[in-house]
Formats: sequence, structure tokens, C-alpha cells
Amino acid sequence: MGRDPSNGSPDGAKSVGAYYTPAPVARSLARWALRRPHERALDPAAGDGVFLMEAARRLADLGGAADGLMGIEMRAAAAAQARARLREAGVPEPDVAVADFLAVAPGARPAVDAVIGNPPYVRFQRLGRDRRRQAQAIAAAAGVPADPLASSWAAFVLHAERFLAPAGRLALVVPSEIGHARYARPVLAALRRHFARTTFVLFRSALFPGLDQGTVLLLADGHGEPFRGFFLAHLESSRGLAGGLETVPVRTLEADALISGEARLHDAWLPADANAVLDALLRDGACSTLATRASVSIGYVTGDNRFFHLSPERASELGIPARHLRPALFRGRALLGLAVTEEDWLAAAAAGHSGYLLAPEDAADPAVAAYLAGAERLGVLRRTKVRHRRPWYRVTRTDPPDLVLTSMSGRAPRLAVNAGAAAVCNTLHAVRLLGGRAPAPLLALAASTSLTELSAELEGHALGGGMLKLEPSEALRLLLPLAPPPQQTGCLSSAMERAAAAVDGALRAGDVEAARALADRVLLEPLVGTSGVDALRSGAERLRALRRERSRGPRLPDG
Repeated sequence: MGRDPSNGSPDGAKSVGAYYTPAPVARSLARWALRRPHERALDPAAGDGVFLMEAARRLADLGGAADGLMGIEMRAAAAAQARARLREAGVPEPDVAVADFLAVAPGARPAVDAVIGNPPYVRFQRLGRDRRRQAQAIAAAAGVPADPLASSWAAFVLHAERFLAPAGRLALVVPSEIGHARYARPVLAALRRHFARTTFVLFRSALFPGLDQGTVLLLADGHGEPFRGFFLAHLESSRGLAGGLETVPVRTLEADALISGEARLHDAWLPADANAVLDALLRDGACSTLATRASVSIGYVTGDNRFFHLSPERASELGIPARHLRPALFRGRALLGLAVTEEDWLAAAAAGHSGYLLAPEDAADPAVAAYLAGAERLGVLRRTKVRHRRPWYRVTRTDPPDLVLTSMSGRAPRLAVNAGAAAVCNTLHAVRLLGGRAPAPLLALAASTSLTELSAELEGHALGGGMLKLEPSEALRLLLPLAPPPQQTGCLSSAMERAAAAVDGALRAGDVEAARALADRVLLEPLVGTSGVDALRSGAERLRALRRERSRGPRLPDG
């Protein structure tokens, strides 16, 4: 699904989250959604008309006509292109209106048998004021709370349902966030309320190579009929669409688990043996979540890192006294082993991965005052976070946490003891122990196992480029091969100390595989045996490979 070449112009696709869908994907959705010759269909974000074109062809194949097709597109140039394409295909009077779908009342158009298309993906906070109000009203009408983290596709799905006739169908391309984001759960609940069957089609390879966004096909059938279930289908790539979505094998999902967040769509890629080991660990109480031992939050937010972050050399040049500076970790690359020491901080500072956070006790010191005086010239005072602070130069949430967790990673997240007592920037997560829980080094050691690697793939979500992102709420659900508290309190045993030292050494040598094997041997193997460790390890590797494959994407088939 490529970006429109307008590249963000006022009338352009990028500014409204529009990405054009390849014809094979649109064709498969039109074929599934339209089943009788004279059915009516609506594309609420018609773009260049690819879905309407395929719908017209589908109706012709069924022996019908395209006089019941409607499109809505907020960009005039795209709407004109869609109408031109439909005329070339033999549709004499294409019905493609220039309007914002979110502002169109359901009663303004005849009810349709199918809504097909690819809604735009724009974050709620990036929508204009009018569109935010529209999205909020749509969510309220559907009984769904407006979430500031939501994307416009969610409002499109909720609104589209109101345009359907009884027994109607939704056939949409939606982001993979529908299967893991907290804001998507009310949308899933609405699908359960309004449709008999909802099927989610997942792809091993990315559907749209040019887009840093995973996608899922949403097929909701039987509008207004009693609920019969959520279902899941797997396809290797878009080539699997050639035989028709109606022929793709499906399996049943637990709707309650999906809506509550206990299960996620991409969990389904987990091999059966790894899933069995996970179930056994949870059933036997042999593992627990990070939330039972610690809290997780984002690090401090400066509003302007270039101003508030200083290298030791720069701080010395400015003559700022040490009492106004706080050692801080800027990036995950500062985490070399199971602990971040003062020596690690110094080494990372030389590479720009750590340094000082400007933390003035007051602005009276001459060197501090001279530096702060340059803030207005540099535009620092116009930054939102800076503008709302009192005083503006005092960054909050800078207390050193017990441990530091990487929020983004290419391979797996890293948890390390904050031995140098550094503050943590918001590119990292601050982990603080709860009272009377396991010692910090044990948590860092446990998080180096295959169990936690696999758990991270299940709980986190992929970003562009194949990176794995963990939000604080997701990090709290990470599984550790430790029995629930109050066990493993106090100090490390001598055996665990030796294991932690060995893992730390392997990580510092760059041998991540050896570090994982050492941690598995001492903490995980006693619980599940060597075969269980192998299953969890291969499961983590499979999910990681899928995440990376989707970031690369396949070639789309011709036609």
C-alpha cells in the first residue's frame, strides 16, 4: 500500500492518513463482501477508486450492475480520479461524493449491504478540531470512550456499522493495532454486539511493503444477527488471497480474552509446543509477571533534549557546577550488561548515549543563568512540555529507578540494574521495585531468559523497521521464570550471583545467545526441562522473525 505522491500537501493523501490499496487486496475483499447481483456497497474512504472498481467488476461477474455503488472521499482530486476510473470501466454516473465520512449522517444515504475499503490511519491527537469532535461523537453514540491514543480507523469502523442494512457486511483493511491496542478493545466489543461473525485475516508477510504499519483484514458478517464468534485466518502472503477469502480455513478465537486484552491476535503465530509450555508454567504458578515485583513508567521528558542534555565536556565548558547536573541515561545502547555502572555511564557518555541532565537547583548560579538565558533564542521556551512547567527549566520524574528497561529493541528488551543511580530519559523505562520483592539483580537475570524474550514478543508490538516496542503497561505483563512473591526475596544466593556474573560477562562480550543460554540453564531449565527451553526459545525466534519479515514485506502478485 504505497503513499500518495502528494506527500502531505493540504489536499494530499499523507496528511489524512491515506494509503492506496493494491488491486488484489481490494479484489478479494469485494469478492467476499458482495454476494448477489444487485447489492449496494459503500467505500467510505474511496481514494483513487480501487475498491469501487473491484466492486463493479464483482457485481458484473454476478450478473448485476454498479448502480448501487457509492464512494465518499474528502480529497477532491482523489474523488475526481475515482470517478474517471469508474467511467472508463463502464460506470456511466459514478457516485463518489466529496465529503468527510465522519461528518456524514447514516440516514443521509440508503443503507448498504456492504462497506468495503481501507480507512485512514491518523492518530486522534493529530486530527483537526472538527474531526476530533466528530470522532468523539461517533464513539459516544457507539458507547465507546474516546481515547487520545486512538487512530481514525476506529471511528471509521464504528461509523460504518451504522450504514449497513440487516445482515450486511464490513470488509476493511485495518491496522494490526486492532489485535493489541488498548483503545481497540471497545471496537472489538462493538463488533461482537453488532455482528454474527467477525474474522481477522493475518499475514505472515507485510501486505503493504511501503508502509511502516502492520495490517489485518477485518471481515464482519451478519449485521444485527446473534453473535456466533470471532475467528482467525492465517495466510503466508497476499498470494493466499487468489483462491478467495471464503476458502481460507479459520479457527475460533476466545472473544472475551481478545476484548479484555488477555489474548492478542498475533499470539496465534506461536507454535503449539511453546504455547503448551507457557500454559503449564502459568497453570503451575512457576512464573509471574514483572508487575508482581515492580512498577514501570516512562523516563523523564525534557521537551528539548538538545538543550537539557549535556555531555561532560560541554558541562565543563559552560562551567556549570556538579550540583546542577544529574547523571542520566539517554539511550538503550548505554545498557551493556546486567547492570549499568558509573564506568558504563562514562563509556556511554563518550558515544552520546548518556551524559548529564541539566537540573538546576535554582537559576541564581551565574553559569546556569547564562546558559538558561539562551533558551529563548533557541526556541526552547516554545516547546509544549517546557511551556507548561513551573519553573520551566526544572524537569520532573528524575529520581533514579532501581532498574532500566529498553522500550524499543531490534532483538529483545534489556533489563539492567541501575547501579550508577542515573536518571532515565523517556527513550527508556524506569523500573522501581515494590517493597519486599526480589532483588534487582535477580530480575535482570530472569529477564534474560527465553521465557521473557517470548513474552516480550507476545506483549509488545512492532514498529516500522521491525523494531519491538513495549509500552509500560505491556512491560508490566512480561513473564519471568520466578514463582510469585513472597519467594525470591532478600539477597542473591552465591549460585545466582555466579550466574548473574556469567550472564553479565557474556552480554558485555556481545554474545547474546550465550547470555540467554546461561540464564535459561539456571532459572528456566529446572522448571520446564531442556525440551521446554527449546520450545520457548524457538517460539521467541519465530515471532521475532515474523516481526522482521513484515517490516520488509513481500512482492505483491500481479493483477
